Amino acid sequence: MADGRTVEDLLAARLRRLGVRRTYGSALGDLDHVPVDDPDLAVLLADADGRIGHVDGSGRLGAATLAGPILHLSSSPGGTAPLQTIGSAEELVEALADPPGLSVPGTLALHLDLDLHEPLDAEPVPESGGDRSVVLLLDPSLAGMRILVLAGPGVVRTYSHVGLRDLSRAAGAPILATYGAIGLERWDSPYHAGVGGLQTRDLHLGGLDDADLVITTGLDPAELSSGRLDRLVVQDVPPRQLGALLRDWPARGPEPQDRPSVRGALGPVLAPLWEADGAPLSGARAALHLAGALPDDGVVVADPGPAGFWVARATPSSFPGSVCVPATAEPGFAAAAAVVAALDGRPCLAVTDEAGADHPVTRALGDLAAGLGVRFGMQVWGAVGSMASADDHVELLGELIGPADGTGTTGSSAPRFAPVPVDLSIPDELVERAGEVVAWVDRA
Repeated sequence: MADGRTVEDLLAARLRRLGVRRTYGSALGDLDHVPVDDPDLAVLLADADGRIGHVDGSGRLGAATLAGPILHLSSSPGGTAPLQTIGSAEELVEALADPPGLSVPGTLALHLDLDLHEPLDAEPVPESGGDRSVVLLLDPSLAGMRILVLAGPGVVRTYSHVGLRDLSRAAGAPILATYGAIGLERWDSPYHAGVGGLQTRDLHLGGLDDADLVITTGLDPAELSSGRLDRLVVQDVPPRQLGALLRDWPARGPEPQDRPSVRGALGPVLAPLWEADGAPLSGARAALHLAGALPDDGVVVADPGPAGFWVARATPSSFPGSVCVPATAEPGFAAAAAVVAALDGRPCLAVTDEAGADHPVTRALGDLAAGLGVRFGMQVWGAVGSMASADDHVELLGELIGPADGTGTTGSSAPRFAPVPVDLSIPDELVERAGEVVAWVDRA
């Protein structure tokens, strides 16, 4: 190791390996730094930073540096973890060898009870983190089974969707995604069984109970009701092993035929909502516009709740990681994610409802962004707004998306909160088919 390196230098280098681009709160080494006095806002910004990940959807961790000093690493909005005391450089390297949150959203909290300015004689090597899991293989004799893949955000965050698609084509298996993994398949693909976890019956509509074998991969437990997979034949596969699972199978099996899908079951309900062009907009039509306006490198972020439901249910995206509605309802998430996207220079369409826009955390983030000179636009879906047609919404999205340089087009240094008249009610027929909304409620 080069002369003059310190524990702080080591920490900054290790954080870069975890995808950390900046710290929120106090400064740390030579990492980029966003000064945030309020520790709760710093934590939320770190959570949002980690959750939206990189442009290609792959995972990273966000970092908040707080008094203590405490290091909060996270990709889970509202996530908490037991505080782990770190007393040496060796313990620090070990804790960061394979932290939670890189694949499935999670959180790590470290009390840095050591001298960060202490010189290092040599860089410690972690004792763990190098183990390799046994590679799972499915025997080709199972080719006659009705296989379904239930995929969660871990597939997107580990950039394993290519392996997932290879598996699905070899097995002729539809892919049922949780709402944290939107975009794994094209909306109109025969392998797309839809998005589940939002309503009580949508996983059933997607064929979960129809399959002989369910391959689960990259699931976030917060997106599924406890016990939902009980009584099913399930094989869990780490996302990075998906490409090897059917190594001994032919590369291409038959396409899924007559298999259940959420899109097939809900299409008759959603289609007229997508086509409605009057004001107020239907939630589905407003979500459709998001997909049409978003550049390939952009991201849609939404607060969980009435607006987030429609974004997750009705945005037809084919780009993994381009739509982010987290599994936990943390006030201010969409605003925090919009700030992060602006700092990244990434086009962003942020959505909340009227309650979310009025929440003190959202407003505090707006004030913080204005003080930092960071511009972003936030759509506020609800009863308020003067739009006369769907075309007006499309025009607004063009204004809000802004150039991909983090400056936005709001016309001032202050964030812009733009009311959009959207009917956020859920039609009775949609409830009759897919059940009540269960996302963002107690999963116990």
